[in-house]
Amino acid sequence: KPIIDNITDAIYSSRKTICVISRRYLESEWCSREVQTASFRLFDEQEDVLILVFLEDIPTYLLSPYHRMRKLLKKQTYLSWPRAADQPEVFWEKLRKALQTGNDPCEDNLLLNVTQTQ
Repeated sequence: KPIIDNITDAIYSSRKTICVISRRYLESEWCSREVQTASFRLFDEQEDVLILVFLEDIPTYLLSPYHRMRKLLKKQTYLSWPRAADQPEVFWEKLRKALQTGNDPCEDNLLLNVTQTQ
């Protein structure tokens, strides 16, 4: 299969998609395709199926070519690994909650109170 078909199949057949964003990831030619496909699914299904995790602080100007990702950051809460440096257990707990599917009525809703990257 072409790589774009593999990306699409993987995203749509997964319960959740985690995009781990780094400067290196942004340099990848497939970055925008992956984020675009995952965000299409997010908007199609109107469910929390996309989790953005920033591995490092990335200035907003570096996200400029990634219009869709910038829009997601304004609407979608995300996790920042650098901001979790003092409390990694809180980061992992928030990620665990984000991975919950919502099928179990006892599961908590996704509540990630992380501020946007400047």
